[in-house]
Amino acid sequence: MNQLTFPKLTTAGLATCLAAGLVHRSYADLNCRRGHDGFEQRQVRCDSGNIITYHVRRAAAGGPTLVLEAGLMNTSAAWLLVADRLGPDISVLLYDRAGYRSSLRRCPEDYSLNESVNDLTEVIADGVGTDGPCIVAGHSLGGYIAHRAAAASDRVHGLVLVDPTHPRELLHSRRQREGSRGVNLTMKLGPWSAAFGAGLLIDKKGLFAYAEGSPHYRTLRLEGSATSTWRAANREWNYSYAFMLDGGRALDRLRIPVEVVAAESTLRDTPEHGDLYKEYVASGTSGEIVTIPGSTHLSITGGIEHAPLTAGAIEDAVAAVVKVHADSDVQGEAA
Repeated sequence: MNQLTFPKLTTAGLATCLAAGLVHRSYADLNCRRGHDGFEQRQVRCDSGNIITYHVRRAAAGGPTLVLEAGLMNTSAAWLLVADRLGPDISVLLYDRAGYRSSLRRCPEDYSLNESVNDLTEVIADGVGTDGPCIVAGHSLGGYIAHRAAAASDRVHGLVLVDPTHPRELLHSRRQREGSRGVNLTMKLGPWSAAFGAGLLIDKKGLFAYAEGSPHYRTLRLEGSATSTWRAANREWNYSYAFMLDGGRALDRLRIPVEVVAAESTLRDTPEHGDLYKEYVASGTSGEIVTIPGSTHLSITGGIEHAPLTAGAIEDAVAAVVKVHADSDVQGEAA
């Protein structure tokens, strides 16, 4: 046997793996540009320069509109299972922050959370009508962004925070701080690995086990290989990590109700989060903490057992806002 046979075979094998990974990455990137079935796709150019894509499913005029804000390294697809379970009387707006899916980041400045906050307020202004109340629901980091956007916009009438990130959680919880170090390492390596097609090698079955059985399972898996997902998440993480290590900032005081929908595993594994969630509720005019039994931080929106319960909790919060909005309209007419 020629002594070069083994090196040649090894090189050929590595080249094949690299080619397969790059093809998979390209397919994943292409898949992220698709819209969502049943939703109208629109775009808005924000003052930041970013071109934000959002997806709207309209209900009857005059009804409530629910805007759904995804978490770190999640896109609008992360909310699809919840959206599937919402009643037909609620208009739903899904959107992707700059850099995710087909939303383009064109801001000439370094990233800050304020950029995402302002983009969200402009999406609300562009996509939500004024003939009914607007409620914003945010998951994880999206919960904190939604809270700040509610303070910056007079178009938001209610807020639902689903297992939200709190700006002081890394100082408040030692367990959370230790876990964040592993996330930090992953975020440093992830974008480069994804760019060279390593997304094909990621243990998707384990990573997305929470979504097994979901009709959106394949979409979520592909987005985990997309370079756009990793780059956007890395940009947001780098800023957010330093921001939270520095203690963040005090929560804004809101003149609307704030509900928190918590994952059972979060309150069980890091009970300190209970205090932070109470702080979120106290930042609004009313609200409560609702725990989804058996849920985890990801299954609360993407698990087939837990997403319907989350959708139910959100619907209850929307109904409460609709009632207050209707009562205020009656009082205004009487005056």
